[in-house]
Amino acid sequence: MLLRKIFLPLIIISTAGILGASNCRAADPPVSKKELEATVKQIFDIRARAIITGADPTQVLACYDTGTRLGRWAQAHEEHKLNFVQSWARKRGVQIIEAKPEIRIPWSRVRGDTAEFVVHQTLQLGYAYANDPAVNRFGIGTRHWMELAKRDGKWLIRKDFYTDGLGDDTLVPKPTPADGPAYIGTAVKSDSIQNYIKGGFDREGAARYADNYAGLAWGAGNNHKYNPRYRDLNGNGGDCTNFVSQCLGDQEGGRLPMDGTWYYRYDRNGGSGSRAWVQTEAFASWLLYSGHARRIARGTFTELNQPNPKFPRGAVRELQKGDVIGYEEKGRIEHFAIVVGTDSRGYPVVDAHTVDRYHCPWDMGWDKKTVFHLFRINDGTKQLSEARENKRG
Repeated sequence: MLLRKIFLPLIIISTAGILGASNCRAADPPVSKKELEATVKQIFDIRARAIITGADPTQVLACYDTGTRLGRWAQAHEEHKLNFVQSWARKRGVQIIEAKPEIRIPWSRVRGDTAEFVVHQTLQLGYAYANDPAVNRFGIGTRHWMELAKRDGKWLIRKDFYTDGLGDDTLVPKPTPADGPAYIGTAVKSDSIQNYIKGGFDREGAARYADNYAGLAWGAGNNHKYNPRYRDLNGNGGDCTNFVSQCLGDQEGGRLPMDGTWYYRYDRNGGSGSRAWVQTEAFASWLLYSGHARRIARGTFTELNQPNPKFPRGAVRELQKGDVIGYEEKGRIEHFAIVVGTDSRGYPVVDAHTVDRYHCPWDMGWDKKTVFHLFRINDGTKQLSEARENKRG
């Protein structure tokens, strides 16, 4: 799989009742559109509260139709995600203290005692380190295809298909976060990674572009929409590499020059990108062999997070704005994200598509066995020339 795959929200909604505040009870008369939206919002509010560190997941897990196979699957999916987030926070030495969802329902349909719908969620999360007043906020965007069914006077979730960057943007069915704290020593200030050689690559421009077009994720600009000049590949294997390529090469972004291998052809229908522009493995090869980047390290979370003689702060803390991270599973790079800064303790944060992320901790959602590739983008024409000479040598 060269591109990340994601469930596209075709989606469906229905109404004949409304969930109660805590027990998922339905109102007897048919609900209005406004009441339906309130019902769906309530589901996502309950889910968000369950992400807070130490929260009880019971209320969330009670709202599923466990009499059906897909209902049980949806409940297990949500439970695994919540377990991952709680474990990640504990291992990284942080507490998640904020979780604020906003939803939009672009499509809905009611058929008797079932309600189908598409829901787009924009979720704001905030975490803090012990004895540190700073709140580090990041955003996740998710696209849901849901179905509710009325059972014994209650509206229960019978289907909910989505991929979430908090705990399942991975090929591992039940991911487990790796051990190790996020903060390991002296903090690296966010502005310290702005020091770079001015030249062929605009790091600040690449990070600004990523922030502007990070899609449904909280914090993103452009009214939570992708750049319309490019085709959205979420329905065709995933948009992660297409997005990172845009960040590096667009004139609003990093302004790296296209070439005969890595390019995008624009047209009125959205255009198309070359294989190296849109596919993970091909993009990684282009980064290395074009001379535009070098891989400073490759390894598991533990290997890249901990200090060593070569990287006294840990290899991952050597990344700067505009650098990129590849995520390898089962021997292939399956995902790419772009570094856009650090949190209050110097922990790198990334933007991405599929799933949409804004200033998200770089390892959030990934398994302990995931192998990470850290790519340093060459800043100036001198570096690029030297890199090409080294390749030829």
